[in-house]
Amino acid sequence: MNNIARKLVLSALTVVLTVAALGTTTFAWFTLTNTAVVQPFEAQIVADTGIEVALGAAPSGDLLQLDWVTALLTEDVEAYIASSYGGTFRFNHVTTSNGVDFFTLGIGELSGATTGYLELPLHFRSNSANAIDWTAVTLTGGSLPWTSDVAFTAASGTFYPSGSSFNVDASDSMRISIQEVAGARTSPAAVVYEKPAAGTNLYLGTGGDFTDLVALDDDNEGAYGSYNYYFAKTGQLPFGSGAVITASSISAVVSEQVLQLTDGVAAGAGNTYYGQVVIRVWLEGYDQNAYNSVLARLISAGFTFEGSTI
Repeated sequence: MNNIARKLVLSALTVVLTVAALGTTTFAWFTLTNTAVVQPFEAQIVADTGIEVALGAAPSGDLLQLDWVTALLTEDVEAYIASSYGGTFRFNHVTTSNGVDFFTLGIGELSGATTGYLELPLHFRSNSANAIDWTAVTLTGGSLPWTSDVAFTAASGTFYPSGSSFNVDASDSMRISIQEVAGARTSPAAVVYEKPAAGTNLYLGTGGDFTDLVALDDDNEGAYGSYNYYFAKTGQLPFGSGAVITASSISAVVSEQVLQLTDGVAAGAGNTYYGQVVIRVWLEGYDQNAYNSVLARLISAGFTFEGSTI
C-alpha cells in the first residue's frame, strides 16, 4: 500500500459555540454566576476510504451498535448534545492541570467538577490506518467591542479607564484537549491546545504567579487581565492566583498523534483497528482573558484529523 493510501484524511470537525450571559452579571470567573449555552452546531466529520467514525457511548458496551459512518453531520452532533446533556448544557468557570480532571471554585478552595465543560467521545475504526493524528485546529471568536465598568489593565497590557470600549476575542480564554481513552497506549496524556500569543491574546501555558508583577509596581494587584479586573472590583486577588497551575499546552497543531489504534476484532468493533478519543472544550477560568468580556460571544472551534500507520 502506498503512502497516499496509508494517510487517510478526515475533514475538519467544526464546532460553533456561543458564550451567553445568563442571570446576574458579576465579575471575573471566580465569582461568575453567568454560564454559557451551546447554540446550534455547524459540524461535519468526513472519513476517507478505510476509516469510519462514531460519536457517543456504545449501547450496552457493544461497539457494533454504534452508528458507524463515514460522515458525521451537524444534526448528528446536535443530537448527541441533546441526548447527553438533556438540552441543558452550560459552560461554567473551570480549570484543569491536565485537560482531563476539572475543578471550579468552592468555598475557599478548588473543588472537583464534572459539568461545565463539553465532552465529545469520538470512536475510530479502520482496516488500514492504525493511528490518528491531530493535524490542524482553529479557535476563533471574532473581535467585538466590550465596555469595561471599572478602570483596569487588560491582558494586552493596555490600561483602560472605566467606561472604555475595546475589542475582545472570547476564544482567547478557551481551551481544547484531546485524550486517548481506548487504544494501544497506557495512560496517555491529553494534548491541550490554547491560542498563541497574538493580538489580544496572552499565552498562559502552565500558569504562574500573578500576584506581584512589576507592571503594577509590586502592589499585589495582579498585573493584567482578569486578575487586575478582579482586584479593581473587589480590592483583593482571586483564590489561587499566587500559584496558578494550568494544563501544559501547545499553541500550534502540526501533527500530534492523539490515538494509537488497537485490535479492533478483540475490542468488538468488527474491524482490524479500533480506538477512541475524548475531545473536551472549556473556558479556562485562570486565563487572563476569562472575565465578563467573554460573555455573549460566538466561538468557533475546528479540528482536522488524519489516519496514519506506525
